[in-house]
Amino acid sequence: MASKRFQKSDWTSLGLEAMRTNGIDALTVELLCEKALKTRGSFYFHFETIDAFLIQITQQWLETYTTKIIQNTPDNTQRKDLLNQLAGRLDLDLETEIRKLASINPNVQTIVSKADRLRIQWLGKQYEATQNYSPQEAHALAKIEIAAFTGFRLIDPQMPAQEARKLYESFLKLTNRA
Repeated sequence: MASKRFQKSDWTSLGLEAMRTNGIDALTVELLCEKALKTRGSFYFHFETIDAFLIQITQQWLETYTTKIIQNTPDNTQRKDLLNQLAGRLDLDLETEIRKLASINPNVQTIVSKADRLRIQWLGKQYEATQNYSPQEAHALAKIEIAAFTGFRLIDPQMPAQEARKLYESFLKLTNRA
């Protein structure tokens, strides 16, 4: 029986999972093909270069972990639950690895910056809607919270996701936003 033909989406899913479990070093054509039991030709049929592949997986990450989350979070969500809605649906291991990749790949960095802008914009609008903050304060608060949340894993990449979430909750309590 012939094996199923790998589609572009199969490669993208494989790449995201490889990065999540084995880090950015797992994103080589050789390792991906080995894991998929496919040839390099199969990979290059879908992606002209490894960079095109990295851009594709980062765009998928943006869609899954930013765009869809924002679209699926009701506008009437309570303030204390806003970032928890975002944070609770993020894959922190993948988030850490994407940011590592962004630090060495300008094309990936552009997409990650877009995700950060969208998250900050969305969270800022939610805070502004509470009428407790001016537009500038709401934007600043959103930026600080996103920076704190992502920063916990960047300063200690080995930190378990549960510990990062607890640290973030402590941050909210200490800043009177829990």
